[in-house]
Amino acid sequence: MVKQRTIYLDVVRVVACMMVIVMHAPISGDAAEGHGLFLVLNSYLTTPCVPLFFMVSGALLLPCVEGVSAMSYLKRRLGKIIGPTVCFSLFYLVNSTSSVNWSFSLLSMFFSVQGHGVLWFMYTLAGLYLLVPILSSWLRKASRRELEFYLVLWFITLLYPYIALFLEVNVSNTGMFYYFAGYVGYFLLGYYLNTVVIKNSYLVCFLGMAMLPLPLLNKVLGWNLDFYKAFWYLSAPVAIMTASWFIGIKRLFAPKRMSHIVVSVLEQTNNLSFGIYLIHIFVMRTLLWNWSMIQAIGNYCFQTLIVAVLTFVGSYVICYLIAFLPFSQYIIGYSIRKK
Repeated sequence: MVKQRTIYLDVVRVVACMMVIVMHAPISGDAAEGHGLFLVLNSYLTTPCVPLFFMVSGALLLPCVEGVSAMSYLKRRLGKIIGPTVCFSLFYLVNSTSSVNWSFSLLSMFFSVQGHGVLWFMYTLAGLYLLVPILSSWLRKASRRELEFYLVLWFITLLYPYIALFLEVNVSNTGMFYYFAGYVGYFLLGYYLNTVVIKNSYLVCFLGMAMLPLPLLNKVLGWNLDFYKAFWYLSAPVAIMTASWFIGIKRLFAPKRMSHIVVSVLEQTNNLSFGIYLIHIFVMRTLLWNWSMIQAIGNYCFQTLIVAVLTFVGSYVICYLIAFLPFSQYIIGYSIRKK
């Protein structure tokens, strides 16, 4: 029997996977001319994608099993992402249109993203995995109020662009809240929202909807805030939208029993989501963007929708087929074993 929490977390991850594909789907270059508003809205409305991925990981991994040594845990968890990271780094380096300094790229792979920028997620996830044993020891002893206190400190760092409109803010590594910033906040938030029942869930969802017009207000009211600081992954509006997505999906799917077919589809998509994330850029930008039938679509919004749908389907099929290959767990992080 599938646990209810697993079902709703699978839904969250699938939604996040779809969001990241939609975010990257619009064709860039001359085709994007005159569609600035659509591009801004598309980017902003899909920004919860990456935070949702981190929140699912936090919900599933925190705290780690008590009694398991940190080294044993890290060997198992990091082993699941090192292979796919190296594999796709090499894959994108081979497919790069520019000349590659192989020795430099291979040596840099331990410290910096190589091959394609989309792989930054893998490096950040690896860093969060390294923190799991430390966070787990604290979470086993921490009260709900203590956890909420540290989440509030993290949220303050997400407000920096707005606070800076009125006050001087030190955002450097000497800032008082510097060590509370970053994606670890989403990691902890996922654990928190997975274990705590939010009584005012409708209020959180309403606040999430209230965040939608903020980029427009930024223009109208002349705030002149940098989009990638005030409305991107590590910003208060996106954190609120992400929390509303997480809470909304949990409220809708956690208490419900689903048919075996729906559960199987969700589980399979969830298992392949890692590979879908890794390969979707290649399917989208190397194959679909250069397809004359796609380029011939006159409506830019409809074109983006078609690219997103075909990218998801194509990436799913490719990853599903890869999952049958030997050592596929080192390529896409998942393997289908024939009985």
